[in-house]
Amino acid sequence: MQLPFIRLFERTADKRYQLNPEKIEGIFGQFIPEMAMDMLIVCLQGHSLDCRIARKRTTKTGDFRPAGKGHPPRITVNGDMNPYAFLLTLIHEVAHFFVYLDTEKANTFLIRKHRPKPHGKEWKKRFTGLMQPFISMNIFPLEIEKAMVSYFENPKASASADSLLQRLLQSHDPPGEHIRITSINEGERFITSTGRMFVKMDKLRKRFRCMCVKTRRMYLFSPEAMILPVKIQELEKVL
Repeated sequence: MQLPFIRLFERTADKRYQLNPEKIEGIFGQFIPEMAMDMLIVCLQGHSLDCRIARKRTTKTGDFRPAGKGHPPRITVNGDMNPYAFLLTLIHEVAHFFVYLDTEKANTFLIRKHRPKPHGKEWKKRFTGLMQPFISMNIFPLEIEKAMVSYFENPKASASADSLLQRLLQSHDPPGEHIRITSINEGERFITSTGRMFVKMDKLRKRFRCMCVKTRRMYLFSPEAMILPVKIQELEKVL
């Protein structure tokens, strides 16, 4: 069972889609390294795309589906990964989205024999091009960055196909004491896999509003978000 869709774009009066950077930051801020946010917004600028943060799936970590039945294209990414693995998976799926846009513009997507292979040369080129700015920004730890340089010489369908990269990514997985955000009470503090501290606030429909202690900005957390609780039961007056 997956979580509800997150529409990252808003439709304007002239029926165009407009990027909502605050919504993108509010949704993805808990999952990707903080330094990657601006580049992600630039990457998605001007496009219509829906996203779904999924519960842990044993068969896949993400997927992409083209537009259909009045809905824009959509991607899903598992929400149980560490920030580096999540970012890599997210851009993997965004690369599929851009290949879809390229073939749609050429009116070839619906012609089966003209469709590019799912992880063929078109996807490899897109994935590599999209990831290069993130790699050059030193977002990833040095050992992962070096492994990614080798991996992107000929990227595979899954990072798990590269045993070294997969092992390095898994070394940053959160320890076993992480719990779901639903396990703590409103007003309690917690730390995300990015290392930032938040205060759990009220619930808005399906998601929890949480305030970043450092920036005092609000973010939306899925009920499936894995967090590390901090044993402070009440907010300090300074908050």
